[in-house]
Amino acid sequence: MKKIAFLILFLASFAVLYSCNTIPDVVAPGPNNELPAATGKLDVSFTDPTLNANPEVLAGSGDNVTVTLLIKKSPDGGKPRVARVYVADKANYRGTTDQPLFEVKLKNVDEQTQTFEYTVSASTGVNYIHFDVQDNSGAISRKTLKISIGAEEQIASWNNIELGAQSNDLGSRFASSTGVVYKVCDIDSNIKFVDITYASTRTADEPQFLSNPERVLQGYSTTVPASNTDCGGSSTAGGNATYFQEAPVGIDFDAANNTTLQALSISSTKQSVLVKEGKIYAYSKGSGTKVKKGLIRVKSITKGTAAYAQGKVVFDVKIQK
Repeated sequence: MKKIAFLILFLASFAVLYSCNTIPDVVAPGPNNELPAATGKLDVSFTDPTLNANPEVLAGSGDNVTVTLLIKKSPDGGKPRVARVYVADKANYRGTTDQPLFEVKLKNVDEQTQTFEYTVSASTGVNYIHFDVQDNSGAISRKTLKISIGAEEQIASWNNIELGAQSNDLGSRFASSTGVVYKVCDIDSNIKFVDITYASTRTADEPQFLSNPERVLQGYSTTVPASNTDCGGSSTAGGNATYFQEAPVGIDFDAANNTTLQALSISSTKQSVLVKEGKIYAYSKGSGTKVKKGLIRVKSITKGTAAYAQGKVVFDVKIQK
């Protein structure tokens, strides 16, 4: 009897473990290829509050439309398992294919952020991006973004961004394409979008902007402390190069548009720059035809109790999409 009871307990435990780690199947579209019903109870929202109020953006051909979703568990405890992204030219339409443009396995946690990037290829018309997030049971919770395609490439603007240095509780890593300051446990799945980080220099305690790969070269820790119960021991290394330099003298940050940013000449040599309050800095990311250029206006730099390593920076950003 003990052996039978043990076997039943083992099988029950295995079933729970299996159900928590399997990826739900794709839900088929309706009879006219319309979107399947979104009956899930996950809390899914855009991190950009303007998109929650009006989920529409204007973009030109070749623009990268980048958005971040904040995904929380449902009131009944259901956890997100997978995000599938579909692109269509109609509002309530998915098309005939079951293959999503993107599919991302999500973490089995209560709350997380996930960033997605879509490059606009059409020159006119409208695209709809459907973000279908499925929970343990396969039920869908959905957000949809409308892209109105215009002739002029657009820029993203973010104001009053706060980053903390290495001994500050604020996040140190920022994605200018979405305006998101990432929590340390969300860095691993979003690292390719991080383009601006903040720290003080290790030798002279001077504030600086630097790329995430540059943090490794300068000797900063890339391991989340074990005291973090959610992701202790995970890595914060990786990411892509970002190049920084002082902006041209006399540049008008407020008036800067896509033409202004495109005209910037930025050297691909330095992945860090010392920063001062009130100054404007230029930066670039990407390579080849996908290079994007931007400006950073430093509004304030605050020391901690005794050092910049304990302080923070506040800045505004403009970046090409």
